[in-house]
Amino acid sequence: MRPPCRPKRHHWLRWVLIAALLLVLVAVGLAAAAVGVVVTATHGMPSLAQLQARTPAQTTVLYDQEGRSIARLHGAVNRTVVYSRQIPPWMKQATVAIEDKRFYHHHGVDFEALVRAGLADLRAGRAVQGASTITMQYIKNMYLGIEGGLTRKIREAVLAWQLEDRWSKDRILAAYLNTVYYGSGAYGVEAAARTYFHRKVWGLSLPQCALLAALPRFPSGYSPIYDPKAALARRNLVLKMMATQGYITARQQTMASRARLGVFREPPSDLRSSAAYFVEYVTEQLIRRYGIRQTFEGGLKVYTSLDMRMQQDAVRALKSTLPPGPAGALVSIDPATGYIRAMAASTDWRTTKFNLAWQSRRQLGSAMKPFALAAAVEQGINPKTTYYVSRPLHIFLGRGAVPPFWNVSTFSNTYVGKINLVHATWQSDNTVYAQLAMDIGPRNIVRVAHKMGITSPLYAYPSIVLGTEVVNPLEVADAYATFANEGVRRTPVAIRKVVFPSGRVENTKLVGRRAIPAGVAYVVDKILQGNTRYGTAAAIPSYYSGVAAGKTGTTSSSVDAWFCGFNPKLATAVWMGYPQSEIPMPGVQGATYCVPLWGKYYELVFGGQQIPEFALPAHMPTWRPWKGSYSVARPSSSASPAAGRSTPSP
Repeated sequence: MRPPCRPKRHHWLRWVLIAALLLVLVAVGLAAAAVGVVVTATHGMPSLAQLQARTPAQTTVLYDQEGRSIARLHGAVNRTVVYSRQIPPWMKQATVAIEDKRFYHHHGVDFEALVRAGLADLRAGRAVQGASTITMQYIKNMYLGIEGGLTRKIREAVLAWQLEDRWSKDRILAAYLNTVYYGSGAYGVEAAARTYFHRKVWGLSLPQCALLAALPRFPSGYSPIYDPKAALARRNLVLKMMATQGYITARQQTMASRARLGVFREPPSDLRSSAAYFVEYVTEQLIRRYGIRQTFEGGLKVYTSLDMRMQQDAVRALKSTLPPGPAGALVSIDPATGYIRAMAASTDWRTTKFNLAWQSRRQLGSAMKPFALAAAVEQGINPKTTYYVSRPLHIFLGRGAVPPFWNVSTFSNTYVGKINLVHATWQSDNTVYAQLAMDIGPRNIVRVAHKMGITSPLYAYPSIVLGTEVVNPLEVADAYATFANEGVRRTPVAIRKVVFPSGRVENTKLVGRRAIPAGVAYVVDKILQGNTRYGTAAAIPSYYSGVAAGKTGTTSSSVDAWFCGFNPKLATAVWMGYPQSEIPMPGVQGATYCVPLWGKYYELVFGGQQIPEFALPAHMPTWRPWKGSYSVARPSSSASPAAGRSTPSP
């Protein structure tokens, strides 16, 4: 009899055990392979402490003397780093809600999100869901760059874990918000707030925070400028997630979801139109000091010398005074410090970048004469007792000169005979000053002008005294500021100090040196002060009644017109002409528009203020007997109407 067969109920268990063993072996193999991948990816990788984060490009900000922002300089990257305390809680919460809702619960790597993303990718057969945390994204942006693939992801995770050991969650989140890209050239939340809403980040509302938080995932696709519908939907999704995660109430979500996007199509222009040319000048100074990259990406805080009120007054005076056609420029300098307080032009910076205030090269005309007067006084010539004959001249310059003769006439072709240097200055008599130049020597005129602040090349021709060499308003204002500062020349300064992102401060040293004796400056100051009462600038009191001194200048055919004036507080050069070429301005002299312009400007700046008189120095010049080749003896009291009047007049 055959024995009974054994039951087969345990056969399935055998196969289950075999399958389980195979799965364990596969898992172990996969784990070993994963470990191998991790080991390979991290082999030789430096730790976070050994790595140096890339320095993010930051926007440079320029401020006026009151600390108000006047311009922002940046290249392709517009970024301004702000402190965590300056970022609204809503901005942080919105970012966490949409980017990394478990941010406060993981240690830089969200394993739950990794598993979830892996399953989603398996179901879809492609990568459809990311698992990068905010910490990992910051590591990628600042340490690893654009390298791709599994290796980078592993390195991100390892370094993110290390970063969480070193930094607080709030510090990581603030660093991320300062580096992430929000579209439209805005890097970091402050630049994004300014770009889209024209406001500081700390002034953002809830819907505005939600909109910005919506952008980093796909800045071009969710652009509120180019695809407002997609941006609105994405913003409202952020608000919904904030409500779901308990950051805001349902009512707040509803109200914020109804808000308009309210974005601007163009970023704000800190470059105020009234200060555009000054900003350009400062930018050139920064590039010379620090180079292009640090100027536009270094995150510098540049504190300038600009007085924005004076700047606006200058623009107002230019626009209200100049006639149609010619352009004008104005530069003001504080004599005591050399600080450039205003640099303006009547041209529009948006249409022409040429800066008339310091890039132009135009003849100075009779505004050059005070330097010859200073050179004469320095040699001991007394302007009150030194006389010349006002008459047409035909001066022989020598056989080697080209041309050999110098023909000189007055601007109006009127001549008064014997006249002293004081009255000749007030009348701006070319023939008298031509003779003075021959007597004291053109080289002395050039020497004094250069010492006082004229930096352009000047050739020592006799005609230098009539302003035939080209200069710019900035250097002329600087030279006249030397008169106002008792003969001490201060180097013009536009940048008071620069603060670097590290906190290091670089202050600009004020440089001053004596150019002419204080007594010489005082004598010239008083004569030029008389010119604003009795001479070519006698219209000044009609516009400004305070202390004023200065000299007009007009070139041949009225191509250029000037008035350069000062008081002890401020020196200003005003120029007028056609920028594109030397085009005559019929009937225009320095007194026609430049004097009223200067007077209006000083009334706006100083109207109602008590300005001190020019200080009498301890030592006045020592006069010596003077007999030049062209000077003449002092006439009798009845010889010359101009010389003999007891009351000065033009």
